[in-house]
Amino acid sequence: MNEQEYNQMIKRCLRCSICKWIPQLQIKSQKYATICPSIDMFNFHAYSAGGRIIIALALEMGRLKPSQEIMDIVYKCTECGGCAVSCKFLNTLEPLEIIVKLRERLVSLGYGPMPKQQQYIKSIKKKNNPYEEPHGKRLEWLSNDIKIDPNAKALYFVGCTSSYRRKEIAIATARIMNAANYSFKILNDNEFCCGSPILRTGDKDSFIEQVNKNIDIIEKEGIETIVFSCAGCYNTFKVEYPLEREHNFKILHTTELFNELIDSSKLKLNNQVLQTVTYHDPCHLGRNSEPYEEWDGEALQMMPLVSLNMPEKPKRCGTYGIYESPRDILKKIPGINFIEMERIKEYSYCCGAGGGVKSAFPKFALQTAKTRIEEAEDTGAEIITSACPFCSTNLNDGIIEKGSNLRFYDISELLLMALDSPKKSIKESSKEVT
Repeated sequence: MNEQEYNQMIKRCLRCSICKWIPQLQIKSQKYATICPSIDMFNFHAYSAGGRIIIALALEMGRLKPSQEIMDIVYKCTECGGCAVSCKFLNTLEPLEIIVKLRERLVSLGYGPMPKQQQYIKSIKKKNNPYEEPHGKRLEWLSNDIKIDPNAKALYFVGCTSSYRRKEIAIATARIMNAANYSFKILNDNEFCCGSPILRTGDKDSFIEQVNKNIDIIEKEGIETIVFSCAGCYNTFKVEYPLEREHNFKILHTTELFNELIDSSKLKLNNQVLQTVTYHDPCHLGRNSEPYEEWDGEALQMMPLVSLNMPEKPKRCGTYGIYESPRDILKKIPGINFIEMERIKEYSYCCGAGGGVKSAFPKFALQTAKTRIEEAEDTGAEIITSACPFCSTNLNDGIIEKGSNLRFYDISELLLMALDSPKKSIKESSKEVT
């Protein structure tokens, strides 16, 4: 979003509050009718997308000055994108892009990111990951039984969270690719943070540094396909990188790859997983992974707050996110009884970990996770699964905090159970290298 688009859009919000709810036709119950974790938690209009747009406009008009209170409101947003999907049913605004641009504006004025977010940005620049972990320990997840092909044209981009915090996801992913005889390489000491945690907090210049660093290395390696188990890395490479620098390599999430490998009979699912399972759509794999379409048009002002895009601007409604491949995998695993939550696909509720919230506002992140866990419990499921290490961490934390009987597994772990010996669970396998 350029400056002109930003200034036009912040003047066009209708103050309708539709950004707080999933679209009316999608509502299945009053209990699960909302889409915005921030407004659910803090319950003041300022904490909604519409409220933040008012703040953006007031700042541009000089009616409001940056302050700690303003930062607190702007950064208590998971940037899940639910508001943007809902807004498209009445308007053509891009609330998520406005919030991202608003954060960039605050950073440029010297207000932001939040202190905890500044710490992890410094860690990324110094140690190549947001967790203050030594770069030399990035490969500690790699067990002796995993085979890497240094000459492969496919790259498994592990990501910081799977490398340091959710090692079981990296292990399961690699073992599944080995089981299918899918050759892949890793970047070893040359894998660095994708930059997503930086971008979401508004430090655009530092993000562009990560873009160039990563693309330079990947192009030098001659990579043709990159496979991601992290929804955040996947989204950043697929949607955000091309906005800063074009690349020619193919982008795949593991759920896309694994589904193809099952359909081509390269993965044999011989073991039953006798569980009732519900699936949580990660925001970055779902609605936010829909690429932007180029538009070279103009917004013509028809009357106050009403404008007409000429020609019509393509609506990014989240419809073309990755929804079917993870569901197809679950339906193909023998023994699984798959059941859906009320809010799914582009209308899915956030896990609470995104937008830098997990580090800066952990109580908010945890409360959001508990809300999602309750929704999963109401399905009668025994297991909640997802396809993102951030969702894994925060939903696991929500299960513990809530005292829920639910268990969480990444979808790669469930798939490995269907391939692996039924006598040895993935949790036991991951202990070998943690």
